[in-house]
Amino acid sequence: MSFRDRSWPITVTVPLAVAALMVLFGVVLSERVLSRLNETQERHLVDLSQSYLDGLSSAIGPSILREDNWEVFDAIARAQELHKSLHPSQTIVTNADGAVIAASDPKTHPIGSIVPRGNITSSPTESESFSFDAGATTASAIRVLSYPGRIAGIIYATFDTRHLAAERRDVVMALVLTNSILTILLAAAGWLLVARMMQPVRILAAHLGVARESMAEPIPESVVSKTKGEFERLFLGYNALVRSIKEKEDLSRRLAEEKRLSSLGRLASALAHEINNPLGGLFNALATLKTHGYLANIREGSLGLLERGLIGIRDVVRTTLTIYRTDVTARHLTAPDIDDLALLIAPEARRKFVEISIQNTLTGPIPLPSTPIRQAVLNLLLNAVDAAPAGSGVELSAAATMRHLEISVTDRGAGIPKIAAEVLTGQPGAPPLLDGGGLGLWTTGRLIADLGGQIEVKHPAVGGTSVKLLIPLLREELSNVA
Repeated sequence: MSFRDRSWPITVTVPLAVAALMVLFGVVLSERVLSRLNETQERHLVDLSQSYLDGLSSAIGPSILREDNWEVFDAIARAQELHKSLHPSQTIVTNADGAVIAASDPKTHPIGSIVPRGNITSSPTESESFSFDAGATTASAIRVLSYPGRIAGIIYATFDTRHLAAERRDVVMALVLTNSILTILLAAAGWLLVARMMQPVRILAAHLGVARESMAEPIPESVVSKTKGEFERLFLGYNALVRSIKEKEDLSRRLAEEKRLSSLGRLASALAHEINNPLGGLFNALATLKTHGYLANIREGSLGLLERGLIGIRDVVRTTLTIYRTDVTARHLTAPDIDDLALLIAPEARRKFVEISIQNTLTGPIPLPSTPIRQAVLNLLLNAVDAAPAGSGVELSAAATMRHLEISVTDRGAGIPKIAAEVLTGQPGAPPLLDGGGLGLWTTGRLIADLGGQIEVKHPAVGGTSVKLLIPLLREELSNVA
């Protein structure tokens, strides 16, 4: 990931932005201050140098015409003493030909030595006669002494400006130090301010993270009471949303449980009818035994009828308990768990004149909890029988691969509605149907989703609906299945 694509927290970006703006502001402000200082120094130095040259020019005017070396030298010495604040470091006076008449340092520039005149042909302007660079240690000035029609002499003056350079450095250091301190202080203040402002956002983000992983929890009232303004309204809105979600979840659970109990009641009624039928035969067999029990053939026939009737009742009761009991520990799914569903759904299928067909290829225990899978498949069978027209059939197939359990339920009804299919497959934004149907589908979808499985809904060409459950086997058990 590049630097540009990196996501920076706002508690970092805002202080960095403040620091960047302060640096930019400091650079601009420092440039203006130094420019102003340079103009002030140069103007002050120009004024002093011109005063120095004016005084020296007046003092050496007659002497330079006579080329009186001692008088010119004496005038230079007096001028340097008088203008100590200007820090003149070197002054040279030459004649019109550039020969030195006198200098403040005769050893460096002896009398008669030549100083190049450069391009001086007439009296230079003030800007041309003075040279000073900001931060330089020296400044130079030239004064051409002219008389009508000719140049009488030239004054070359050099001034020590190290004190001005030092002053400029001090100002630069003061600006850098001041700007650095202000930048650090403002960046720290920006960080503290943003951190304080972001505290409610962090609280809300933490609760949203918890809501994404598990059930949403409201923000405590003690935290909400300490927050004012827009964040308080945001917290109150979030808490209202959490309460609404919990109320909907509770309502969905209650309705799902009522649907489950309703289905159980319907099955119980059918099973009671299923058990009541053989009871009549059993009582008849008992009456026959009481009356003709001394006859061997009648006794054997009656006992056989009693045994078959009791076995049928036992199977019905055992299947019902197996389907609806709550296991203390999760039990692996087995082939009989699927076969028992046919016995349990048989009374409802006979009442609707629907034939149940089961293709069960499961062998051995399947590493998946049996209870939620039985409940999910039973819900699908009940819906399929309810949707199938009289005289048609409902097909149930169960098979296991190395990685998945595949269970399909197919009917020949009118086809599952689109919204019901969305509820079954758990499409986003598809809440449980609360108009009297769909809770069995919603419960089935939740059960399969909790197992990490998927539900596929198809419409076969011959009509009806085919619902396929694809559930991954438990990873820690894959080696045992292999």
